[in-house]
Amino acid sequence: MTASVRGPEQVNVNVAILTSAFQIRGTLPILGTFLTFLNDDQKPTLTITNAVVLGVHTTNPAAQMVQPEILVLKRAIQVLALESAPPSGIVLSSRSEPLMLYTEQYAIMGRWHMSPDMRIQDFVDASTAQFLPVSNARIYALFQARQGIIPASQLAFVHRSAAQSYHKA
Repeated sequence: MTASVRGPEQVNVNVAILTSAFQIRGTLPILGTFLTFLNDDQKPTLTITNAVVLGVHTTNPAAQMVQPEILVLKRAIQVLALESAPPSGIVLSSRSEPLMLYTEQYAIMGRWHMSPDMRIQDFVDASTAQFLPVSNARIYALFQARQGIIPASQLAFVHRSAAQSYHKA
């Protein structure tokens, strides 16, 4: 009798990703645990399936397109917002601080999760994860945006390199 070897379980998560030029809404197939997959340094891209891509600026000639699959460079992601309930197994630090964080194109207000011993002024640079988690996120475009940009998310993530400044909310 041979034992079958099973790989990590795949879970599909509905997301909206904001870059400086586009919002990509679709399904993110996750292999294994969500946070480990998302923050894997060996994976420079995320694959979004059944993607609806919206040019976020009103002047962007690429208003909207649909793609069966699109690859998004992690370093280009300013905000990754979950559009449905977070997958089971996500464990965030119990400590959260109400902050407003700014990227090049967006302001994100919510409860930013960090380790219990971390100073607020150090949480972006001291984080070992690529993506910083924020619960009860409100997302504001800092430019003349096209209609349809995701305004809020129960749980979102900002790429650490996209953070420019932040303050208490």
